[in-house]
Amino acid sequence: MNSDVIVIGGGLIGCGIAAELARRGLKVRLFERGQLIKEASWAAAGMLAPQSELKAITPLFLLCQKSLEIYQDFVNKLYDLTKIDPCYRSEGALQLAFDEPSAKALEKKLSWQLGAGLKIEKLSSNEAIKLAPGLSSDLTLAYYLPNEHQVDNRKLSHAIITLAEQSGVEFHLGAQVTEILCKRGKVIGVVANQERYYSPKVINAAGSWASLFNLPKPLLPEVSPVRGQMVTLKTLVGYLNHTLHCGHTYLVPRWDGTIVVGSTTEHVGYNKQVTVSGLQSIFSQAQRIVPKLAEATVVETWAGLRPATADLQPILGEHSLLPGLIFATGHYRNGILLAPITINLIADLVTTEQSQEILQPFSPDRFVLTAKA
Repeated sequence: MNSDVIVIGGGLIGCGIAAELARRGLKVRLFERGQLIKEASWAAAGMLAPQSELKAITPLFLLCQKSLEIYQDFVNKLYDLTKIDPCYRSEGALQLAFDEPSAKALEKKLSWQLGAGLKIEKLSSNEAIKLAPGLSSDLTLAYYLPNEHQVDNRKLSHAIITLAEQSGVEFHLGAQVTEILCKRGKVIGVVANQERYYSPKVINAAGSWASLFNLPKPLLPEVSPVRGQMVTLKTLVGYLNHTLHCGHTYLVPRWDGTIVVGSTTEHVGYNKQVTVSGLQSIFSQAQRIVPKLAEATVVETWAGLRPATADLQPILGEHSLLPGLIFATGHYRNGILLAPITINLIADLVTTEQSQEILQPFSPDRFVLTAKA
């Protein structure tokens, strides 16, 4: 059972890479322990928000910005190929504070962006409330970030799965990869459900499960799950048009009048339970931002596991100590945003066997160097 490439993990990035490689003419097998795109990719809110998520001009910020720049073309191409609309939105986002300490913290958080020449606009309370009429009258400080966009991650996921199916990816669902096979210092395949599958290229896109294989730690950097609880509320269509951020809470409006609200950050292993305390935190913050959300209907609650590395940066590229083992994991809070650039870079790496310079800061080799130090 040979193939050109094996992909471990059926999330948005794993399916996207598999689809792109199959479109380039390779025979691709994808192994998913459960269902396609039902973990972190499904649980996200779909924010495309490098300015809100990051704190300086770092290699990760530049990677996120580059991915954002190609996002519109990415979703347009998906629509052309699948006729599924991922609902890309570009209205921008508001960063908000509702008391003086929070206002000072927000100014400090965003000050680097002004010096870096990024698009950001300080608003008066009246200007902010014109953009989002439901905001609390306690509003103390507001910034408008026009380049913060969003996509409906679940519709995007549906489009990616459809593309992968159209492209001829061979799916193995409910197939737990337990072993990555090696011979003479190179990858030769995997073991899944006690069957051996052979390939000279294995892409580890297993998200929070990416380090649960048989290889030693220098070859398999640790990726840990971080739980985030989420809520969807139902309001009137057009009630909110901009994504709202306040501290660790965000409100992401959809075109159908629903609002995705999150989130918690909890280190509880692989526990995906929704808790009373988690929901209370989300509800109280949402109402502080938009008081009338107290009257909204609760449509759905859920929790997802974000894949976090030790330095909170993704692992991208081929491991120099084990040729054939390629990583596309550890995206933590930016998996949806980084999907287009990750798919393109990893597909190029597989087909050309040349790693682009932009991948260097995210190489799996960095953990080997840390271990030696």
